[in-house]
Amino acid sequence: MLILGGGKYGTIALNRLRGRSERIIVVDIDPDCQAGKYAERIVTGDEEPGKGSSLVLSDGASFLSRMIDRGDVPDFVILTIPKNVMAALFISWAESLGMKAVFDPDWMLKVSKSFPEKWVVAKDQIFGVLVASYARNHVCLDGCAQPEVCPVTGERREKSMMELAISSVEGDFVRIFESRLLESDVGGVEGGAILDAYRGFKSCAHSGMRLAIGTACRCHAIVNFMRLA
Repeated sequence: MLILGGGKYGTIALNRLRGRSERIIVVDIDPDCQAGKYAERIVTGDEEPGKGSSLVLSDGASFLSRMIDRGDVPDFVILTIPKNVMAALFISWAESLGMKAVFDPDWMLKVSKSFPEKWVVAKDQIFGVLVASYARNHVCLDGCAQPEVCPVTGERREKSMMELAISSVEGDFVRIFESRLLESDVGGVEGGAILDAYRGFKSCAHSGMRLAIGTACRCHAIVNFMRLA
């Protein structure tokens, strides 16, 4: 298990996932982060974490990229960093291929029209990011299992946000990674899905290619829109 971010939610993930894997790695650049109090050891990004629980002092996206590059694929990646880590991963991979990922806000705005406006939380025209959520106007309950009927509003969702994102985004290379609920308040992306995307991207990446990279669950979605140059 790989947990990116050692703050409040990274700490919750660490404590609730104990026993599910012989190795749990939490990645954070801050040695004094909350999760460090619960990890068995603290190591630098160049050291082998080993079995048990470890806090690795490193940038999350960079550490994950190195793991995937060497074929060390975690069962699940738990994303608790407040940014689209998956997009950062593909930006790094593009650079390793000698290309640059340029944000495409015009494409983002076009796709945003496919989402009901009442669920759109943000349309970032600098970084080409679309954020949508069924919890736009309320705070989710602790431990919510994301049922079809929202326990706060009582509204029934015709589609999950994952389904809505997949059906709305078209491009040369589109990957919307599903965050699956592993434990109460803990969602994770399958490491195998990241590895498959890595292989697919490296085999077809080319200048001018439009790529949309996001993460979604039943209730929330974030997608970055970019093109390669």
